Amino acid sequence: MNNLILIFTLILANILIINIVLKSAHIINLYDIPDFSRKIHKKKIPLVGGILFFSNILLYLIYYLASNDGELFFVSKKELLAFYLGSALIFFIGFYDDKYNLKANTKLISLSIISLLIISVGDKFILNKINFYFYDNTINLNEFSKLFTIFCFIVFLNAFNMIDGINGLSSTYFIISIVYLIVVTGNNLFYLFLLIPSIFFLYNNFKNKIFLGDNGSLLLAFILSCLFIKTHNESLIKADQIVLIMLLPGLDMTRVAITRLIKKKHPFNPDNTHLHHILLKKYSFKIAYFGICFFCILPLIVSIILATKYINLILIFLITLIYLAFTLNFKSN
Repeated sequence: MNNLILIFTLILANILIINIVLKSAHIINLYDIPDFSRKIHKKKIPLVGGILFFSNILLYLIYYLASNDGELFFVSKKELLAFYLGSALIFFIGFYDDKYNLKANTKLISLSIISLLIISVGDKFILNKINFYFYDNTINLNEFSKLFTIFCFIVFLNAFNMIDGINGLSSTYFIISIVYLIVVTGNNLFYLFLLIPSIFFLYNNFKNKIFLGDNGSLLLAFILSCLFIKTHNESLIKADQIVLIMLLPGLDMTRVAITRLIKKKHPFNPDNTHLHHILLKKYSFKIAYFGICFFCILPLIVSIILATKYINLILIFLITLIYLAFTLNFKSN
């Protein structure tokens, strides 16, 4: 299929899907109700963003099965099965959590089991070795490969889920990550099935018409996790590049989790101590949104332009210092 025709088809399809998805919230009664504490929006908002993205990866499955294109993203049936099985299970865990509020430990165990299942089905999603730009040798994980892979899935699922707190932030971060992967690994038509719904979601999210919910944030986090691991295993991206992409949400998750543990709270129970909450208390929404996006994008641009052996390591160190200096300074005030 011609790329322009595919793009036009996906745009039309998403116009239809987004309208169906918004109407489905009333049928399934899935809304985010404001509590004027953590949830400060003024009216109930449909929590159905995951349906939009899940519909689009199903569209790619149809395209995959009907196409003879040599640029197909998934190279084997086991890899395809692992990705779609994981996506479906993660989506439904998130959906159930949005509907019935899963306990943090129950969700953590469920996500761990799903991660184990996925890497058992598709070995393309197992991190058997780690490669860095700044280190010439390969680190072989050997018998720790499955355990480390599950750990990586859980960390990123929770880190991404924690940045889903203000309009546009998580979907913009998702777009940034996909664009970066396109730049450093090369374009693939699969990315169109992720970028186009992201733009539709972002527009409606800014208008307070739709939220991701856990069904959406967990699904997007799972998709990115699979993309990171797959491209790393195919030697298209290095581990320090992945760390650089997920640095800000990772730092925020770590700080918040440690703070909660010190206060004898569950590290994954929700609260309003994330970076975006800190910024919103002190500044406007625009400063919070664009400030976080800026510190996600700038290091990636610098990394691409300079592309030296130690640049990612230097950027990781600098962003970490800036993050800690800002959050600790805010706390002291």
